[in-house]
Amino acid sequence: MNHSLRTIERSFTPFAASVRILPRRRATGMPAVRRKDVGLVAVLVTRYPVICRLVGAESFQAMAHRFVAAGPPGFAADLDFWETFPRFLRSRGDTASIEYVADIAELEMACGKARRAGDARPVGVQEFAPPSIKLLKGLRVEFHPSVFLIASRFPIVTIWESNQRHGEPGMIARWRPEAALVARPFAEIEVRRLLPGGHAFIGALSEGQSVAAAVKAGQAAAGDFDVAANLMALIEARIVVGLRESA
Repeated sequence: MNHSLRTIERSFTPFAASVRILPRRRATGMPAVRRKDVGLVAVLVTRYPVICRLVGAESFQAMAHRFVAAGPPGFAADLDFWETFPRFLRSRGDTASIEYVADIAELEMACGKARRAGDARPVGVQEFAPPSIKLLKGLRVEFHPSVFLIASRFPIVTIWESNQRHGEPGMIARWRPEAALVARPFAEIEVRRLLPGGHAFIGALSEGQSVAAAVKAGQAAAGDFDVAANLMALIEARIVVGLRESA
């Protein structure tokens, strides 16, 4: 069954209502919007363009103003305040529509953090030659500082890709869970859809486990885990900046 993104957008109606707020008021009773709040909301619009497009500008700004109003003292001075927006969305409840919005927000947050991450030179593909699984299993890897992983029960990569261009969002042919790999190995941010078990596999590697242990993690997470395909996807992503043999 095809699922239109427009159909999904309608599920945000109760969520948008739950976060709609009244403007601040002066002592005289007249509405007032603090200039710094407007600026912070503008930052959120820039950082989360896909969320803004999905829920609509009005609903997004309502969420953003509530988020800013709930911030602790000194919130506005924290340049990284926008990174806590996905957590704020999750605090609104545990319905599917809120989880869906928060997962997309996590992906957009990862893109923003990857863009600001430090630089490192990826290991050349030739460093993995010959691409023998038997030889690679004893290795541990070091990842590029821009690497982030996001797993969701929603097709977050498909939705993110569909909203990178102007015009009507496309159709989602298969409504299924997806995991994303976000990284900036070179100049541009790259968002890759991980293979079955890929999130567990790369997650284990990021924790310092050997390739052999990471393969076991991938197999435990997905019965159809393809060792060769996941290794090739890892190599092609150019996110490895260091290799060392297991002790």
